[in-house]
Amino acid sequence: MSPNTLTISQQRAIWRGQASSIPGLLGGKSTWLPLVFDLVKQIGDGRAIDLDASVELSFDMAEVDVRPGGASPKVGPVTWREYYGFLRGLRLAEATAGKLDLTPAGLELLSHPTAECLSEIMADRIRLFAEVLLIIAAEPRTVDEVDIQIRERFGQSWRSKGSTRSRMDWQEVLGLIEAVGNRRWQVTPRGRDLLDGRLVVTPESFLDEKEQIPNLPAVPADIAALLEELAASDRGHEARSTYNIWVPSPVSAPNKVDNLRTIINAALERIEREELFSFICSTFDLKRSSVDSMLPFMRAAGILSEIGRGVFQATPAARAWIESGEDINFIRILHANFRFVGEMIQAVENDVTRNAMYAEAALFGLNVDKSRWIASFLLNTGLIEEPRYGSLKATARGLALAAQLPLADKPVATSRPVTQVEADHPDERELRGLKDRLTRLSREPLGDGQVPGRAFEIAVRDAFLELRFNARVIGGTGEPDVVVQWRDSDGSTLKAVIEAKSRSVGHVTHSDVSDVAIETHKGRYRACCAAVIGPGFSGPTIKDMAIQRHWALLDAEHFGTLVEESVELGLRPCEVATLFQTPDGVVDLEKLIASRRRELDVVSYLFSKLVEESGESGEAITARDISRDGRQSELRPTVDEVVAAIGTITRLQIGALRQVEASGDPKFSTYVLDDAHAGASQLRAIADAIDSGIGGV
Repeated sequence: MSPNTLTISQQRAIWRGQASSIPGLLGGKSTWLPLVFDLVKQIGDGRAIDLDASVELSFDMAEVDVRPGGASPKVGPVTWREYYGFLRGLRLAEATAGKLDLTPAGLELLSHPTAECLSEIMADRIRLFAEVLLIIAAEPRTVDEVDIQIRERFGQSWRSKGSTRSRMDWQEVLGLIEAVGNRRWQVTPRGRDLLDGRLVVTPESFLDEKEQIPNLPAVPADIAALLEELAASDRGHEARSTYNIWVPSPVSAPNKVDNLRTIINAALERIEREELFSFICSTFDLKRSSVDSMLPFMRAAGILSEIGRGVFQATPAARAWIESGEDINFIRILHANFRFVGEMIQAVENDVTRNAMYAEAALFGLNVDKSRWIASFLLNTGLIEEPRYGSLKATARGLALAAQLPLADKPVATSRPVTQVEADHPDERELRGLKDRLTRLSREPLGDGQVPGRAFEIAVRDAFLELRFNARVIGGTGEPDVVVQWRDSDGSTLKAVIEAKSRSVGHVTHSDVSDVAIETHKGRYRACCAAVIGPGFSGPTIKDMAIQRHWALLDAEHFGTLVEESVELGLRPCEVATLFQTPDGVVDLEKLIASRRRELDVVSYLFSKLVEESGESGEAITARDISRDGRQSELRPTVDEVVAAIGTITRLQIGALRQVEASGDPKFSTYVLDDAHAGASQLRAIADAIDSGIGGV
């Protein structure tokens, strides 16, 4: 059963010729074999003559027994186009003039419709399929153990166990492995027959290739001219675009750079706008409005130009990219025309989180959405990778490219003093820096040229205004510094009085606060709560007094952090008002913030898994599988958290994900990625509409 010995170059040739993932196939595992055989037979019979026609199967999917833990088969109408991604991925069929014809591999399967024949095709076509089986052949292993072995031996940076699991799912269906208890799997006699004499890639050859110094393709003259102009121009970097980016990436063809190449290839010669748009719509099954939104990006990216009224053609640089066959040339063009492309590679040289990358992108004038698009281009071209969930790292090839590009210097984050006009009109200033302002003014009684303590009182008021409380500065002898008002969850109106104490010594003691005065203020303003906000608090007396009187003691820096996080997460005033409760109000608010952040992290992880599945296997995935894959991640989401995240998104009805198969137990319903970008845009539009409507509130 030991594999034949191959030279390094032969092994690398096998590796390069194989697909990196198993294409997705609609339906549960129980239907895969009969479905593939039926599809191949129908194509052989000449029945696949219209990609958009529904497939009429020769068997009833609903009658196929579902495997334990497997997804229910898709029983609704499915078109040939939906099945074509799988058939093309395994090179069983190809589309010609709108109909499907069998390839040599497809003809072989038509002649021998057996699990053994399909196993041979899988092992020949799919990278690491036989290698996974070889690992299991050594001794029974769990999916987790196989995944660890594959990652370690072949240096894979898969974002989850989904790639390993999809290979083992097919191996189970094909009868190559079988369960032996304790979640372990062993190779069957059929699996050993497949491995016997099979040519496989060894870890040594793969790792040896990775250690080589990257040899980048030469820069075509037209692209070199763009980069030279960028390097020579005084305002070259500042003039680069930050325009919105959008490229089609359907589940059947998720690689955005591949899709962009297809579009530009169609425009190598002059093409009318209508013809180009019709081509894009039909190729990627898009609405016209989606293509309209893509055109400005292609022009700003320097790959498409309008050479006459309504007539377009690929730019000379784009033509050079297409003719070279090297997608790294697209990145070179993009860098010459868009900000933070090569700079992103440099920013993630040492495995940084996406949030850290987004923060640096903001210095270059890019928001999170635009940064994600650029990152996806760099991931598609192998210039950066995702070594773990939520992080990015430049590859050796990426760093080699960045070293050749004219890069912009990292902008320096600047801050300006808050003027009195801005202090009086908090809606006109950015939230960023609020904590710093509170911290600074809590230690500067004469800050901003005001009478003692007034600047800090205004800063405290502004913080509550950011939180959407009603807040006003009162001050003066016998009056509280700030009074805030909000509505509780039951609709009742509540108030709190606040003493804002600015002290240059950096702390507030019991002698700075009058318990009689605060209690008098509470009674006069019918307040239910009281708080003292200052740079810090010293001595047990003031702390004991606060406990006895049920006052909240809030140091300015911590208060600023809570405000910024609460605004970012959209917490309501009645939720933020928890901080007035003693003795655990601040802790409870921190727990709420952490809980909301985790909910958002789980939503983010949910979509990362859906994107991953669409790119690696194309299969629908359950909440249970997502939770199981997340066990090795830093987040470790529970299945209930994943179900809750799915519920959050589906209730919004924005079409960001699509349920494939429903189950009585929501943990086992299956989902795939739908139009998530459009869904995100819908949410932003709704948020903008709400902000516009309440602008004066």
